[in-house]
Amino acid sequence: MIFDASTWPGGLTLETDLVVVGSGAGGMAAAVAAAESGVRCIVLEGGEYLIPADMSQREEQMLPRIFQDSGNRKTDDRAVTIHQGRGVGGSTLHNLNLCKRIPTAIRTNWARQHGLTHLSMARWDALYAEVEAMLRVAAVEPERWNRHNRLLKEGCDALGFRGGGLQHNRSGCLGSGFCELGCRYNAKNNAFKVLLGRALARDVEVVTNCQAVRVVHEAGAARGVEAVACDPVTRRPVSRVLVKAKRVCLAASATGTAALLLRSDITDESRLTGNALRVHPAVVMAGDFDEEIRAWEGIPQSYECTQFLELDRDAGHRVWVVPAFAHPIGTATLMPGYGGMHRALMERYAHLAVFSAMIHDVSEGQVRPDGDHGLSLHYWPNASDRAELGLGLWACAKLLLAAGARRLLLPTRVPRVIERGDAIDWLKTLTIERGELDVVAVHPMSTVPMSDDPRSGAVDSRGKHHRMENLWVADGSLFPTSIGVPPQLSIYALGLHVGRALSA
Repeated sequence: MIFDASTWPGGLTLETDLVVVGSGAGGMAAAVAAAESGVRCIVLEGGEYLIPADMSQREEQMLPRIFQDSGNRKTDDRAVTIHQGRGVGGSTLHNLNLCKRIPTAIRTNWARQHGLTHLSMARWDALYAEVEAMLRVAAVEPERWNRHNRLLKEGCDALGFRGGGLQHNRSGCLGSGFCELGCRYNAKNNAFKVLLGRALARDVEVVTNCQAVRVVHEAGAARGVEAVACDPVTRRPVSRVLVKAKRVCLAASATGTAALLLRSDITDESRLTGNALRVHPAVVMAGDFDEEIRAWEGIPQSYECTQFLELDRDAGHRVWVVPAFAHPIGTATLMPGYGGMHRALMERYAHLAVFSAMIHDVSEGQVRPDGDHGLSLHYWPNASDRAELGLGLWACAKLLLAAGARRLLLPTRVPRVIERGDAIDWLKTLTIERGELDVVAVHPMSTVPMSDDPRSGAVDSRGKHHRMENLWVADGSLFPTSIGVPPQLSIYALGLHVGRALSA
């Protein structure tokens, strides 16, 4: 059953075999795997339970409901925006359905450096096959690529750059273009649609508007989770919830899980908890076209450019280029300039195409708890990563111009407009300073890295914490490094893996 903790003004104490914190790809998969093995399970979700009919397709309504901090979560210096979801289904409610496996070279390197005896390549591949079938992952048919994505293909073709179509987990998609605001048509094969029913069929109890505060532990073993019920609008605590459990599984995202562990005074020998944050930072470049692109229509991100993504080489480039468009509010916040200049640019909205360069980052950031309920993030790409971002800006510029853009818009604080025929090689060496250029990330990871050696990771390759008995982790925190590709497929896989391991 699904319960709303905000309706319990007097608080509540619950008991179960397993409490899972977080109902996204990792948490819901772990809960299902455990419940189907006969384990009684309660899932705590800080956000709301929303059905497709609740997805209004309006930014001002949906951003506060399905995004952390209303889509405005930022690092402590406000230099990087990190989008994270909330609600039953977590970030799978708002993501764009991209599905990729972690490259073999990265997984091989993990195994060499961290052991990962419980995650052999064969085990990874079996989990991926299971998840791909469960989510009905398939290539987006070329005839469904919208004009925005076809522009990226035209740019790749003109320049001889590597590119190709992408795979998504969607069925019955109408191409409304509102994926990041939640799918009103229930076409996303996400945690809400694919796993929630399986969980409820096994008597999993899901408690919404219930934010975990700390792990309760005694004598070196986890005993449950202390949480607060939150008002669904103000997000203020209204009562206390205590869940006593034989096992605890944290799947609150790479930010939430690390903050919980640190707030609970659960340390690890490696001292990496909260200290190895990667985020896949990205920058954007807009192109203004004579024709109407209407980039908000149709399926987003169905084509990619991989010319500068060389994840199988230690010294290779680490830049992935995809189309990235926003609805009017999001576009207005990124559009450079003020007053009349800003209005003039927004009047070109229908003619704009936007490409994003996301990088496989090597920089390490930090997560820290902030009071009883919040967290703070510190992250800024190092010199190597900033150089890759500069290369990414240049690549986006080349691709947009090759596709026919008449001018380029670089969203720096002092707006830069690049006319067709202007030099663009300076973008490769552009000095990217804090606050000068918008840096956005949607893939936080690696804050509780797994390793079978407790000196180099907080948990083992089953997701079991090295220092605390009965404590498990099942989300993107587990990745030992950045993965360079969208993480949802791998988080589902790890959720199933950890859920089965803790059940055994």
